[in-house]
Amino acid sequence: MMDGMTAGMGIWMLLVVLTVVAVLVLATLGSVWFYRRLRGRQPDGATVTGRDDEDPARRKLRERFAAGEIDEQEYESRLSALTHWR
Repeated sequence: MMDGMTAGMGIWMLLVVLTVVAVLVLATLGSVWFYRRLRGRQPDGATVTGRDDEDPARRKLRERFAAGEIDEQEYESRLSALTHWR
């Protein structure tokens, strides 16, 4: 049979284990978020494809490609030029 002190220690041990698990889960989630955030950036600070809506030249180029006004080779060439001079 457990006395009062042993039962109290068991509760504290459970709380410590749960706290450690919670900290590990939060650290893992934070690391994943941070990695994804860094992976979404290019070295020059520009954002990766799909997130460049703030750049009107890229947006217009993407619209022209989507409308079929330019082919893939011309799109890639012009996109490369825009990225190079940015």
